[in-house]
Amino acid sequence: MRKTPFYLLALAIMGCTVKSTFKDYENWTKMPAYTLDTNLRSPIKFFPETVSTSLDKFNTSFSPDVRTIYYSATSQKLGVTGIAFQVFNGNTFSEPEFVPFVMSDTPIADVQISPDGETMFFSTFQHYEGKPEGFNFNIWTSQRKDGQWHDPQPIGAPIASKGNEFYPVMTKDGTLFFNSDKTGNSDLYFSRFQHGKYQEPIALPKNINSERREADAFVAQDKSFIIFVRVDEPDGFGNSDLYISFNKGNNVWTDPINMGKNINSDQIDGSPYVTPDNNYLIFTTGRRLAGIQETAMSSYAKFKSIQSSSNNGSLNFYIVGLDLDYYKDMVL
Repeated sequence: MRKTPFYLLALAIMGCTVKSTFKDYENWTKMPAYTLDTNLRSPIKFFPETVSTSLDKFNTSFSPDVRTIYYSATSQKLGVTGIAFQVFNGNTFSEPEFVPFVMSDTPIADVQISPDGETMFFSTFQHYEGKPEGFNFNIWTSQRKDGQWHDPQPIGAPIASKGNEFYPVMTKDGTLFFNSDKTGNSDLYFSRFQHGKYQEPIALPKNINSERREADAFVAQDKSFIIFVRVDEPDGFGNSDLYISFNKGNNVWTDPINMGKNINSDQIDGSPYVTPDNNYLIFTTGRRLAGIQETAMSSYAKFKSIQSSSNNGSLNFYIVGLDLDYYKDMVL
């Protein structure tokens, strides 16, 4: 597999002050069902049966006020993948809706929202004039106008290549991080935005881009750290694991470390997103509850009930407290 592992695996199996910006965010993290605090040590499912459901989903991103969640929803049986969103209303999240430009014949995925909330980034293989030859996914953008997302446009060269580009994440200074398999292996790159256009992509160093496949990189808005996916690492816990590294400047990063068995499972783990205050990590996982298979087969009624719930093994979202100092102490 040469594309972003998380995408293929899913198909195969601040204009306000900081205080006002975080109003809704504080509401949903303090709900009784969560009682979240920065000491949340073990991952818990993110709004089960409301956001995390029986349907496969991957890749989260939020509006700057952390009130609207965006993600990729997919169905292998239907052969469709699109970008959906839900809005927190003070008590719970609204029913999911698709963004206006989803298509039945062309998947769009790996949604990310810019730090100012005005640009949506995503990946699709839709054709455009000047598109590199071959079947490949490229990065596109949509601008927010009058509260709606409009007129998707390809980023194009020099980021677009004959390979596949996925998981575009913008930092506060406009730099775009993404993964590409243009060299035959999935690696992480960044492109600076200068003089009104993106510059030639630069690969992250070899201690980040290993012989394994790296993808799904979340980069802090100030570029201070990166959390990314490494696939099929012999010392990993599952098919794909989350790793963290810290920026030392001039494209020099600390040797990445596995985020541990508390976060990584024996299944798929990926698509990291960190809340703007760096307190919480939200990620996608295919983990199952212990004993859920035995419970499901204890009766047909149980089987049917579990199959239609978020406990059915579908890809869904989990949230955990993020202690950056814990990981810094391990590498610095």
